Amino acid sequence: MKKIFLVAISLILSNPAQLYAGDKEDLVKQIEQYWANWSNKTIDISTVHPDGNWAASSQGGLWNFQTPKEMQSNLQRDKNTLNARPHHIEVSIVGKKKDVAYTNYYLIGNVTGLGGKVIAENYRTRASQTFVKQNGKWKSIGGHYSPLYGGSGVINDLD
Repeated sequence: MKKIFLVAISLILSNPAQLYAGDKEDLVKQIEQYWANWSNKTIDISTVHPDGNWAASSQGGLWNFQTPKEMQSNLQRDKNTLNARPHHIEVSIVGKKKDVAYTNYYLIGNVTGLGGKVIAENYRTRASQTFVKQNGKWKSIGGHYSPLYGGSGVINDLD
């Protein structure tokens, strides 16, 4: 029994990629759930780095730093709703400890205002997010969103 245990441990140590199996799939699911939550004006702040997140929005704004609580508050206060789903999610896990992930994908959907009024029916943007792994959980630390050619990006209803 001891020999089987030692062989199993040595196989895992000789191929550390096995330890990270599933991380890419976990991140894809996390990104999909993040945008499903966003469309419902909720956010799971446990998926955001506790120190905060840097982001550049598809409005063309400057880099903005927000704590998880600020992200949640701003999302709920915004009268517009981004209803978008991610497509073609790519995940690259890097770093000596394989604890940093760079993701890129497209967001496609629409933006609605009060009463469900469609403000932007052709929301399309390029998205990239960076995550770090803390205590076995992936936490978002940054994102960049830029309108895709022919797409609207975020439009604010000024009425």
